[in-house]
Amino acid sequence: MGEINIVQAVEEFARVTQGAAAADLERPWVWGAYDEEGVRFAFFRTYEELRELEVRLLTARSAAGCAPTAGQRILALYHLAHRDLQAALLGVSPALAAQAPAAGEWSVQQTLAHMTKATIGFYAVVRGALDSRRGGVAEPPDMTDELWQSTAGVSFEALNAQLEGEFTGLLALDAGWHDRVLAELADVTEEELAWPARYWEGYDMPLRFRLHRFDAHLRQHTIQVDKTLLALGHELTEARRLLRLIYAALAEVEGALIGAPAAVGLDLRRQTAAAIAGRTHEIAAILKS
Repeated sequence: MGEINIVQAVEEFARVTQGAAAADLERPWVWGAYDEEGVRFAFFRTYEELRELEVRLLTARSAAGCAPTAGQRILALYHLAHRDLQAALLGVSPALAAQAPAAGEWSVQQTLAHMTKATIGFYAVVRGALDSRRGGVAEPPDMTDELWQSTAGVSFEALNAQLEGEFTGLLALDAGWHDRVLAELADVTEEELAWPARYWEGYDMPLRFRLHRFDAHLRQHTIQVDKTLLALGHELTEARRLLRLIYAALAEVEGALIGAPAAVGLDLRRQTAAAIAGRTHEIAAILKS
């Protein structure tokens, strides 16, 4: 078996624990002198380790002279929102995702399709404005249908077919576009954040605003997802609430690494991943007993 990374470690912990009932959280689990809180404390140890890792990674970046830029911090906020969405969808089956809470209201799957398409649109606007200005054109381009599709590299017809596909495929599509945004826009400079970009409003807005829209739009519709799932009886259990905290901490770790050299904090990440993996194995055995 290959070495597990921090994301794999957290995802496996979530897989093992997301179905834990309130009584399961009371089952005995000991960490050093901490022997009174049971399995519940395993969630908090995982959370604490991720928070510690985040701080140490940011310290290491600063010491190496490659502290995060403003653009990278904005993308980290977007990533935090995306991880929160993923946490909100833990335990959601394709059948549940396809179910509308009431006549005329969106299902979770429809909401996710809208979120994904909006993310691609935001990407097209930012990418188009950057490419144009970096190419020497001062005036931002009008975001026509043709420019939208050519910048995104996908036709509306092909994209709509993907958005209307199965839920698991939609999740993968959304994750792929999210990763693309982080990878391609991490080099935006402070000067470029002030550059104008044009979309549907009829007037220009700076790229700083456009980048923050990735985050805000996801937050807006994650609330919608939460409301939909609540209406459908998908309970936000204590275990899922705790996992939401853990996914937020994971996002902060990953956000601290946006634009960083690959070697920053590598040993620290490996150590944390190994600790979480070992704990997951212990908790899995307890929950199965």
